[in-house]
Amino acid sequence: MRRATALGLCAAALLVLSPLARALDMATLMQNLGKHKERHGRFVETRYLAVLNKPLRSSGEVRYVAPDLFEKKTLEPAADLMQVNGDRLYMEKDGRKYRMLLSKQPQAAVFVDAIAGLLKGDAAVLERNYDYQLEGKASKWTLTLVPKEQKVRGMVSKIIATGDQNQLKTIEYVQADGDRSVMVVEPLMQQQAATQSK
Repeated sequence: MRRATALGLCAAALLVLSPLARALDMATLMQNLGKHKERHGRFVETRYLAVLNKPLRSSGEVRYVAPDLFEKKTLEPAADLMQVNGDRLYMEKDGRKYRMLLSKQPQAAVFVDAIAGLLKGDAAVLERNYDYQLEGKASKWTLTLVPKEQKVRGMVSKIIATGDQNQLKTIEYVQADGDRSVMVVEPLMQQQAATQSK
């Protein structure tokens, strides 16, 4: 009886001490996310707009190369491109090309900082522009970002990111008017493995 009780206590202690069981803190999450210096993935983005009866869906590829290159290439239903390289933002949409400096577009920079901060695992970037709430554990976490600037909150009320371990799984932008977009990201490596196993 005593041995069974002792084993039970040991098992409980191991569960408490397990990294996956403990509540996750921001420093650990950022360390996990920052482990990869290059990321490639596929995305599916769904936009829910009050003026439309059906959601809008798009899909394509995303790429991140440390320290400052982020690229979102939409392939369906129409091709467009958004590329951020440090302070430079480059876009291709509807056959037109746009270039700007994020330092001269502070509101746009805030949105870019959300993705950049997550991919880089840079808490300072996130904390500069957002208040945050982190919930869950390493195996399943949710990070809610609320813009500090009132002007930005007038456009986006919050950003909700979810993931597991060092993988970012979803990013949801909730606009102040109630519209929202949800981007689901799958690493290409996982998709290729799934294809090969068929």
